[in-house]
Amino acid sequence: MGDTWPSRSLLGRLTEGTRRLVLALGAPVTYPANHLVIREGDRDGFAVLVLDGAVKVVATDAGGDTGLLAVKGRGDLVGEMAALDGKPRSAGVVTTGPVDGRRIPPDELTRFLSRHDEVLVELVRIGNEQLRWANELRREMSLPAGARVARVLLHLVGLHGLHTPRGWALGYPLTKIELASIAGMKPRTAEKAFSELRTAGVVETSPRRGVLIPDLGRLHDFADSPA
Repeated sequence: MGDTWPSRSLLGRLTEGTRRLVLALGAPVTYPANHLVIREGDRDGFAVLVLDGAVKVVATDAGGDTGLLAVKGRGDLVGEMAALDGKPRSAGVVTTGPVDGRRIPPDELTRFLSRHDEVLVELVRIGNEQLRWANELRREMSLPAGARVARVLLHLVGLHGLHTPRGWALGYPLTKIELASIAGMKPRTAEKAFSELRTAGVVETSPRRGVLIPDLGRLHDFADSPA
């Protein structure tokens, strides 16, 4: 774990002094891979600051299907909504691999935010960005499935992408079904979308490496020219 935080994460947005204060909140915690950190509907209210690794934010729809809403990585805070409003969890959180973090009780987080406007403002900004992204996804529902998946990949690579000798990869394991579920797709549509992307040479997929993007420019072109 380094001390350089992703620029779009909560810790990456804060000044050094405030960041040190946030890093002192709560208590250290370690979770194994595929661990349910937060259960949808629970009222426990704690938040988790992710220091190393990544987690999936998932929710169940009216039909009982579970979809991926977002991925949070190093420097991100998860679970803060329930900590602040005291309501049942609106989504669950599951680790993609081993995760180190800090578990912050709701009363401690609330007291801290009431004294540190910088952190509260950045949390509001992050929430606004997530809302804008969700609105964009809704507006794009009429686009072809391949273009919608391409736009999801661009969004995630912008947040968590790793540049490798063979192209761009995500810094955590996600299945094609999980990736496509962010765009509101069912498994059959997801398979069709990724088949289209592979045929166009936009992505490569394998069970071991997951999704690889050889040329980010080609992915941009595919996302912007869905027809």
